Amino acid sequence: MGKVGTGWSRIAAGKIRKQLDTVATAKSPLTKPLRKPKATWVEQFFAAEVEYRDITSEGLLRQSSFKGLTKMT
Repeated sequence: MGKVGTGWSRIAAGKIRKQLDTVATAKSPLTKPLRKPKATWVEQFFAAEVEYRDITSEGLLRQSSFKGLTKMT
């Protein structure tokens, strides 16, 4: 639903990327294609907690902030 530009450090981003790389896939789960094709798709093994203020008319998060990542059971 968009990018999250705040709420983590470079170290945290590196750790998250390593976790997500283990579950990367080439197939998009979306039925509607994105305008920006530069996306990395992953299997749904993790859930990110993101706080946001609003959702745009395009369905993207506005003023989003990363709060944490948890592994789903």
